Amino acid sequence: MVQCLGCRVRVFFMSIWRKAAVNKVVLTMVYADFLLISATGFISPISAVYITTHIAGATIATVGFVTTLFWVVKSAVQVPVAAYADAKPGERDDYMLMVAGSVIMAIVPLLYYFFIREVWQVFAVEALNGIGYAMSVPTWLAIFTRHIDKHRESSEWTLHSNAVGLGFAATAAIGGVLADRFGFKVLFLLLSAFTFLGIIALLYIRKEMVSPRGRDGRFSEAFAMDAKKSKSSP
Repeated sequence: MVQCLGCRVRVFFMSIWRKAAVNKVVLTMVYADFLLISATGFISPISAVYITTHIAGATIATVGFVTTLFWVVKSAVQVPVAAYADAKPGERDDYMLMVAGSVIMAIVPLLYYFFIREVWQVFAVEALNGIGYAMSVPTWLAIFTRHIDKHRESSEWTLHSNAVGLGFAATAAIGGVLADRFGFKVLFLLLSAFTFLGIIALLYIRKEMVSPRGRDGRFSEAFAMDAKKSKSSP
């Protein structure tokens, strides 16, 4: 009976997926970002508490400067990253930069778990974190944008927004409870584990990304077909 119920639930969700007609790349990237963004929910809302209570000499001002450093590094580094990715044909480089940046993001919480005890170390690791995000974010956005289904842009961006938003909401609540009961250390392990799971999810689209046709193949052909249709229409 349980198996029968499980089959019905699976058929129900599969029918919704077929109706939505979300392609493999977009759906996989939503799953991956659900894991990557949800992971940050474990620690981000309470990171200031951790820094001021577990890092020697840290104050609230330290939290502010660390946050500023992260965003400045990310904003500065992602400009050349985006320029390099745009200059290369195909999606291989975009994909490799996205995965490499995500690996850095997964390593950062492990550095906090094993090594980070002083203020200067926090600044150093958050600069590294900024580099990881700078490699991952613009390339993720580029790949997702190129593969999004035509005339379903709002729906598929909403699918992504709801997935990561609800995931972050859930892990923020769970992270607060876990930190209160077991301390912050477990959160860094969960953050790293979820991020590595997101990276594993991205591996499912590696064949689509390393195709020599890439964005310069089927996408240019698709745009050309649209142009022909528009010219032929009265």
